[in-house]
Amino acid sequence: MRLWKSWIVTAKDLAVFKKNRYVLYSLIALPVIMGVVLPVIFVFALQSEAAQATHAQLLAGAGQLGDMISTYMILIPAVLPSIIASYSFVGEKIERSLEPLLATPTTDGELLLGKSLAAIIPCMGVTYLAAAISLTIFDVWSFSALGLFLLPNVYWILAMGVISPLACIMSVEANVIVSSRMSDIRAAQQVGSLIVLPLIILVISTATGAAGSNVLLALGVSAALAIADVALFYLAKATFQREEILTKWK
Repeated sequence: MRLWKSWIVTAKDLAVFKKNRYVLYSLIALPVIMGVVLPVIFVFALQSEAAQATHAQLLAGAGQLGDMISTYMILIPAVLPSIIASYSFVGEKIERSLEPLLATPTTDGELLLGKSLAAIIPCMGVTYLAAAISLTIFDVWSFSALGLFLLPNVYWILAMGVISPLACIMSVEANVIVSSRMSDIRAAQQVGSLIVLPLIILVISTATGAAGSNVLLALGVSAALAIADVALFYLAKATFQREEILTKWK
């Protein structure tokens, strides 16, 4: 596989995304909610209980909310690709630029990798930006109220360093597969959202304590996502039919 060929596809898609207001607004809205609004709400909730709770109780509550913030950050790379990656092939079809792209001397793997990277890079970029902002907000409060920085901890590192990238890759690959088989952007986004719904449910159940936010769970989820990522990549290559798209997508 020639990575430079994939990067040409990636650079082209990134240039298109910069001009698409819908994509840009999506890249801003969810990270602001998860990276700014949610931590501020949690901090205000902790501050309102600070006068009534003991130091130990406040520390335990803050630790739990810190894990919840880490878990909710995973929603950003899990959800955003349903908007961006689903646009990859369908958007090309609508703009009538798909046929020339498919006719270029790139392999299916190079094309799919390039399309995937075009969605992974911005999604993970805004995810880490939101994570850095939320960490700063939470740690400013924890240091002033408890005298220590609660984040990053082991769970935060696993959530941001392992689970988030793997979740993003899985969501992107699933949505790229959907996008390559459909001809309507909204339908592709809806189907793509349904595919990643189990991952979203897992994240929410973990954050609310139904599945238990802990390191062992994070490791288990990471292993499952890694297996799913590899399987989806080979599934994408197996189901991607360049000739069928060229002849039937008119």
